[in-house]
Amino acid sequence: MIFLIKIISNKERYRLMKKKIITVIAGIIAIILIVVVSDHYQGTTGSSDNTASSHKWTKKSFDQLKVGDFNETGKGGSSYESIVAKYGRPDKKSKTKADNHILTVVSWKNIAGDYTGVTLTFMSQKDSSKTAKLTSKTLLDSKTINLAKKWTMTTYNAVELEDKNDQEHAGDSLSSLTSKYGKPAVLTIARINGKVQTNAVWHNTNGGANGTVSIDFSSHNTAVDKSQEKLR
Repeated sequence: MIFLIKIISNKERYRLMKKKIITVIAGIIAIILIVVVSDHYQGTTGSSDNTASSHKWTKKSFDQLKVGDFNETGKGGSSYESIVAKYGRPDKKSKTKADNHILTVVSWKNIAGDYTGVTLTFMSQKDSSKTAKLTSKTLLDSKTINLAKKWTMTTYNAVELEDKNDQEHAGDSLSSLTSKYGKPAVLTIARINGKVQTNAVWHNTNGGANGTVSIDFSSHNTAVDKSQEKLR
């Protein structure tokens, strides 16, 4: 799509590429959320391929995972095989196709501390997990729902987004929002064009069981986009 016409300007090519990336990443996040919700309600239909492991996931081991660049088929990311060798087979595993690639989404529940699970997305050019490299990682924390201050439409509207035309990156940071509303229930980290992109989803809202706040953060850790459901 990006290289359809040679005479398209660099700016227009960048715009098209960014739109394509956002669409695919949104799809990945949607897949991740499906896995998260299905795990929560114990109504999954995906495969369970668990092999016991003495290693438990921790926040530190999650942070140490190397996320590869999405635009380079996960180049530089941790391999599926190396992670499974350490933490055992995932509790849930599903696959989907994106363009000419295979996306594999897997999740584990054997995690220590205050967290409830880890979900990882791998990319490969072949229908095989052996060549898959990590392209995004997600940490789950459902305890925030009951313990933290609730989001409202007023507080949501007050979230300051980074001005894309300003080099100061003055949007609200993930750390500042976490200090107000607790750790997000779902935190997803990906790498696109060499830059880290983060999506945080909170469920502690005044919108009931289906209320959510989702905020995207740039590589500068400042908010660049936001969406909500069921807030009042």
